[in-house]
Amino acid sequence: MVKTVRNLTVLGAGLGVSAVVGWLLLRESKRGKIAERFVVRSRTHDAVAEPVAEIALPLDQIDLENSPSTSQQADDFTTIKDIGPYFAQALQNAGITQFAQLAALTPETLSERLAPFATARAQRIRNNDWIGQAQQLAASAGKK
Repeated sequence: MVKTVRNLTVLGAGLGVSAVVGWLLLRESKRGKIAERFVVRSRTHDAVAEPVAEIALPLDQIDLENSPSTSQQADDFTTIKDIGPYFAQALQNAGITQFAQLAALTPETLSERLAPFATARAQRIRNNDWIGQAQQLAASAGKK
């Protein structure tokens, strides 16, 4: 009696599993047939292709009177408190190579110019007085 019940239970479980697998396979085959009946067309299918406009990004205007000439060497920004080699390199990558150039900027403008190269918030620049220190160093370099 126990063997019969066990055999019927195994048979029922096997039939149940095969029914579920068969249902899943049937559903998947119907999905492919349904997808073949529908054709998706875009709204611009019959429209004439318009030429794509060229994207022009605005460039920062170069300040020619503050830009370094080829004969001038870049100033050492690490002499300014809180500017290490990382920020000094970021300043040079941003096109700022002289103390006078740094002194002419506002903390907000400097933060924006440094954004692609390093994260320096305007508040940090203001708190550590990068601009004021650069003004003093530019003035002392001008006296030499």
